[in-house]
Amino acid sequence: MIKFNYDKLIIIKYLSGGGGRFLCACLGLSDDAVFKQKDLAQMQLDGKLPIEKKLKYLLLSTKQQSERQIWDDWGLYAFWGPKEDALTRDADYLAENTINIIEGMDPIVHKCITNNKFIFCTLHGNKNLIAILNYWKNSKVIIFKNEQKFASKRILGKKNIIPHYNFEIDLRLKVELAAMKLDSNKLLYEWDCDWYYSRDRTVSEIQKLYDSFGLSGFNSEVISKFYEAWINAIKL
Repeated sequence: MIKFNYDKLIIIKYLSGGGGRFLCACLGLSDDAVFKQKDLAQMQLDGKLPIEKKLKYLLLSTKQQSERQIWDDWGLYAFWGPKEDALTRDADYLAENTINIIEGMDPIVHKCITNNKFIFCTLHGNKNLIAILNYWKNSKVIIFKNEQKFASKRILGKKNIIPHYNFEIDLRLKVELAAMKLDSNKLLYEWDCDWYYSRDRTVSEIQKLYDSFGLSGFNSEVISKFYEAWINAIKL
């Protein structure tokens, strides 16, 4: 049975190219959270993926992506199972079929919930977000701002940008959340992509998210190493 009152689902809503999966990976470096990839999540549940190995995986994958000049977000996108594409590409389908998509999740998701781990969902639009929040009302939601400006300046991964999207926090989203009796002031956390231009600011703001969510094991040196590898790879 799906645990819809689970309070350790972190939803990250961002523009493609805006650095959403980087932030997701940084939060996933905690022992309390699993990477958004089922094989890696299983390794962690088996006690075979400590933070040191997580960082090693991210650094190696970043290096390989940079050398190939092909950005695939470290492969951290196969968590919700084969139907995850519906979560990110077709908002109308998601809104109509959310419960079927959720029920079709890979069993690893249920294992992570049973083991009380933070899990992640990344998506790109308000309609998708509202559809998920209709079920998981206790989620934490990170909303990005200034993402289009950031996405337009990066080189590696630029092909993924969808320039006509604008996902700044707006009154419409807050009104929709209020209609669902959800307090946007408690639910939403804002991430400003301008912070990405500074390593120290990025690390500092990530630490605040760790503290806000109750994620253990924040390590500024680990986050800094990953940030430097990423920012150099995307050739900002």
